Amino acid sequence: MPTAARIVAAACIGFIAWVVSGLIKLQMPDQANFGYFVPICVVVGILCGWVILGRRADRGRLGYSSAIGVGLSAMAMTVFWVLLMVSAWESFDVAMSRRFHDPMKVIYNLYPIGSEHLMTMKDTAIIVWLVAGGAITGILAHMAGQKWPGR
Repeated sequence: MPTAARIVAAACIGFIAWVVSGLIKLQMPDQANFGYFVPICVVVGILCGWVILGRRADRGRLGYSSAIGVGLSAMAMTVFWVLLMVSAWESFDVAMSRRFHDPMKVIYNLYPIGSEHLMTMKDTAIIVWLVAGGAITGILAHMAGQKWPGR
C-alpha cells in the first residue's frame, strides 16, 4: 500500500541512484557501452527505497538516528543489487562468447567483475552522494511517515 514514507523513500533513493549512475558513467572510459545501466540503477533504487526504507519509516516511529541507519542500509542494498545485476550480465556476456568451458566459471567470474566495478566507485563524489544521500533520505522518509502516517 502506498504511503507517504514509501513514496518519499522511493523517489529520493531513485534520484540518488540516477545521479550516482551518471557519476559512474563519467568515471568509465568513453568507448564503454552502458546500455540499460541508468534505468536499472533507477528501478533498483526505487524498489529498495520502497521496500527497505519505506516499510520501516511507514509510521514515523524510527527516530532520527535509526532513520539514518535504515537509509544507509537501503542505499547499501541498492549498490549491492546493482553490482550483482551488472556483474551477472557481464559474466553472461563473457559466457556467451564461449570463453568459459564450464558453467560454474560463469558464477565464479561474478566476484572479479563485481570487485572491478566496485573499484570504479571509490571516487569521493560518489561516496559522498551515497552516504549523505542515504542519511538524508532516511530522515526525509521518517519525517514523511510522522507527518502523514499510513494505515
